[in-house]
Amino acid sequence: MQDWSRTLVSEALLIAREIAGSPAMRRVALVLLPYIGVLVGLDVAGHYGSLTDAELPAQFQISQDHSLGEYLEYAFTGTIAVLLLVLWRRTAAKAYLANALLFAWLTADNAFEFHEGFGHSFASVLTTPADWPLRANDIGEAMLFGFVGLLWAAGLGSSLHAARLRPVIHALILAGCVVGAAFFGVVVDMDVVWGAHSEPMLELLTWLEDGGEFAMICLAFFLTVGIFDSEKRHWPEEVGKEARKGADRRAAP
Repeated sequence: MQDWSRTLVSEALLIAREIAGSPAMRRVALVLLPYIGVLVGLDVAGHYGSLTDAELPAQFQISQDHSLGEYLEYAFTGTIAVLLLVLWRRTAAKAYLANALLFAWLTADNAFEFHEGFGHSFASVLTTPADWPLRANDIGEAMLFGFVGLLWAAGLGSSLHAARLRPVIHALILAGCVVGAAFFGVVVDMDVVWGAHSEPMLELLTWLEDGGEFAMICLAFFLTVGIFDSEKRHWPEEVGKEARKGADRRAAP
């Protein structure tokens, strides 16, 4: 057990260095980080405008439908799903597939608002007392996210048993981003709707919720680019190993 722990730690440190040193991730970050910074600045300005009765266009706020930030989230989560599917097809590691399906669902949910629709359907069959801090649709949305999270965790957990160490570590890295996004998107969101807040506090909590979730999605995207780039550089080695194995089998009497 101790030897396995040392191996896991040393491999995790190696992978962290590979991802941090990924030329592809650095190039992508160099191009996109300034744009992300502009979106965050516009979001802050939008919330400040709401407080001072100087409303700015809704597209400036990350939380608004059809905003600039939302379209960037579509691009990020969709790209993550595609890259992880390619890694799954290339390595057959189901840990990549579990995360790819989750990010594909997040993209579809963001675009078609499945959780909002489920929440309103839930509210039509269950009403909550007027003095409750949570509305029925908020409870329904949290239930759907919890169900999807359990499915993802079960699929990811079952896939890790048969996976090589590298896909396991990659999966755990992205799982950390997913948990972080869930914290902001569900836990902080519950705090937003739980009880009465002053207007400045409500704007701050809303900004923390949307900004934190947006930051986790951005981080997951950059890390996925780094993971894909580092794994791609290992593919020639794997091809060489498979070729040598095939040659040995043909040479065997």
